Amino acid sequence: MRERMVEIWRVLKPTGSMYLHCDWHAAHYLKAMLDEVCGAQHFQNEVIWHYRGGGVSPKRFGRRHDNIFFYTKGKTWIFNVDEIRTPYSQESLDRLKYTARSFRKTPAGEGKVYDNYEANPLGKHPDDVLDIQPTMPSSKERVGYPTQKPEKLLSVFIKASSNPGEIVLDPFAGCGTALTVAQKLKRQWVGIDISPTACDVMARQMARIGADIQIVGAPKTIDDLKRLKAGEFQNWVINRITGVQSNRMSGDMGIDGWTYLLHDPVQVKQSESVGRNVIDNFETAIARAKKKRGFVVAFSFTRGCYEEVARIKSEKLEIHLVKVEDLLARAEELYRIGLNPARKVEFEKLPKFDTTRRSVDELIASDRA
Repeated sequence: MRERMVEIWRVLKPTGSMYLHCDWHAAHYLKAMLDEVCGAQHFQNEVIWHYRGGGVSPKRFGRRHDNIFFYTKGKTWIFNVDEIRTPYSQESLDRLKYTARSFRKTPAGEGKVYDNYEANPLGKHPDDVLDIQPTMPSSKERVGYPTQKPEKLLSVFIKASSNPGEIVLDPFAGCGTALTVAQKLKRQWVGIDISPTACDVMARQMARIGADIQIVGAPKTIDDLKRLKAGEFQNWVINRITGVQSNRMSGDMGIDGWTYLLHDPVQVKQSESVGRNVIDNFETAIARAKKKRGFVVAFSFTRGCYEEVARIKSEKLEIHLVKVEDLLARAEELYRIGLNPARKVEFEKLPKFDTTRRSVDELIASDRA
């Protein structure tokens, strides 16, 4: 995390702001790290996101908040307070019906000053505690991503710290909620995530709201796919065939996903030379699912594998063997079909890392010198 924060702070504009979202597990460690990387003098707020929910332990207070650390890089920064004002409480409105006065001496020590306080027609200045409910299961926003945040929460920070046309960077973009909000608020945006699955979800989300997309660093070669983690590779395959993921990552009984319309079982193998034994086992899985057809996806298959597929076909059971290279060749076209053919989707190769650049520790040391 520290290395990532150093790079994020490096690319932040002098007038830019940075928000880091975390929870009670690591908030204290991350705050100390941010003070070291960014400088404690650049810290502005610890914003508390408070929400309601079930599952309270009888032995402690309910854990019902996350922490958002707010830092600014330069001496001046954007803070559009009128864009994020919140409604006054009824108690405050009742109190402000009457003219409030304070009595104090002038700097010269003479006389009295009467100050009047009135409610701002746009609402009150926001506090550092935001009461916003998380994304509910029935919400139209929900995409099923485990760390999805509500658009209302992200809109507070994007409205406060940027203007239309400016750039919002989310280097831990997940399902792309920050990008979605930025697009709706007419900001430019960049999203980064280490997970190809997250990038798939992100791209679909952005295409649905009419954004032009450029995808950088998506798997484009067999070697790229072989380097993916097993779960990410499985997700990539199921997404390419526009299928449905299995609900179980382990103990899946030999079925990793299902085709979309006919709900035929799919098994994914991140390996070469898949043999006869895989077909034998998958045949049992297909029968258990009470289906007559299934698909096995792998990098390559042995002669024995093809022979076994031909044998069981005579038993009125179909197993189709699909090579990853065939899916890869169609990946960009499938992406466009699955997104929105009317929108622009570009794929770019990931730039090579410049090995001549100084390390994170060297950069920090040079800043301190």
